[in-house]
Amino acid sequence: MKTELYLPDVVGKGYGTFWNCKKRYRVVKGSRASKKSTTTALNIICRMMEYPLANTLVIRKTAATLKNSCFAQLKWAINRLGVEEFWRARVNPLELEYIPTGQRIIFRGLDDGFKLTSITVDKGFLCFGWLEEAFEVDEEDFQLVDESLRGQLPEGYFIQWTLSFNPWDSSSWLKARFFDKHDDEVLAMTTTYECNEWLSDADRKLFEDMKLTDPQRYKVAALGCWGVAQGAFFGEWNERTHLVKPFAIPADWVKFRSMDWGCAKPYCCLWFAVDFDGNLWCYRELYGWGGKANVGTGETAVEVGRRIAQLERPDEKLSYGVLDSACWAKTGVPCIAEEINNELYKAKLPTFSKSVKGRVEGANAFKQRLIGNKNSTGEFVPAIKFFTTCLHSARTIPMLAHDKHNPETYDTDAEDHAVDAICYACLSRPFAPVKAQVKRRDPWREETIPSAWAI
Repeated sequence: MKTELYLPDVVGKGYGTFWNCKKRYRVVKGSRASKKSTTTALNIICRMMEYPLANTLVIRKTAATLKNSCFAQLKWAINRLGVEEFWRARVNPLELEYIPTGQRIIFRGLDDGFKLTSITVDKGFLCFGWLEEAFEVDEEDFQLVDESLRGQLPEGYFIQWTLSFNPWDSSSWLKARFFDKHDDEVLAMTTTYECNEWLSDADRKLFEDMKLTDPQRYKVAALGCWGVAQGAFFGEWNERTHLVKPFAIPADWVKFRSMDWGCAKPYCCLWFAVDFDGNLWCYRELYGWGGKANVGTGETAVEVGRRIAQLERPDEKLSYGVLDSACWAKTGVPCIAEEINNELYKAKLPTFSKSVKGRVEGANAFKQRLIGNKNSTGEFVPAIKFFTTCLHSARTIPMLAHDKHNPETYDTDAEDHAVDAICYACLSRPFAPVKAQVKRRDPWREETIPSAWAI
């Protein structure tokens, strides 16, 4: 039986050249939601059914990430094309089989790249390869797997690698090798979210908001432009707007503390107050600094718990505390969290509970608060500020760069302990920007009217 499909209805537009390319390398960088991964998955399934002797190798940096990414994407493509009755999925080992011919899509991680150089198939030839999130992979690792696609093929067949990624770093080998020089065996292209006709209005609004609040990130995440390797992750930070002189915290403001643990490396405990508009004010800092960048004091959890108890006054009436959830790991009895909480309990102070997990989510929450809300004049007013006495927070926030392997968050090998504590705090107090209020004059009275109602 033959199933006839009109591919533009299934695939959409913007990838015609990509779809029909038979060069050795198809390299596509693009923004989020630009269809590069979904189009690649659809193309691989169609190619496999078109070439009955072809097999495909799908690669990511680590094998553990394949099941919920490329494997799921290819299963989606099979269903999208309406050919699920002809395919069989296996999870041990991870593979997809085209039942009529026995062709296979094989999934491997670069956890051990040398094993991939000798990979073979039972039937047909290994023709196609897909390296997803190629930004995570070093050129040397790719060289090893590139060699796994080789040999003489029947007439009409060809070998092709597809590399897809977000262009976070302009110093990447991908730019130098595929984009900066002409090669007849390379198709190098850039895609954006604007070519995705299936995005909802809400999806598009996320990018349009990013364009206003974070124009540098918009260029990379929305337009597919090359990013800057060592750019500050929290580019929104500005000492003039985010640092304030200490003042007496009103007694009726909500107060809480947030902490990131460290021993060989610094620990950081921060105290926050929440005003009636939901803004955060970091008014105290306890930083376990050993006198050198990213070196801790070696204090025990009990000692640190006592230091927190000594700094905090019962009449502050803190509502709660959040601590790195990893501190509840049972590596010892009692665990780190229990030892700290025991000291706080003895001092009749609120104990810590587990922080919400999610490094990317925490970083975004902190960024949103650094940007804040628009006022009536169109200026952004931060929703988080720090007393000038929080020296290590002010020192380390602007120092953090993008993480090399996941530029959606900050470099975890750097001195990130104050920022970790800030992110836990932000996740504990979700922030939703509000519309600015503008004043409108009428003949009888002057009052504040929401801008959405302004005539």
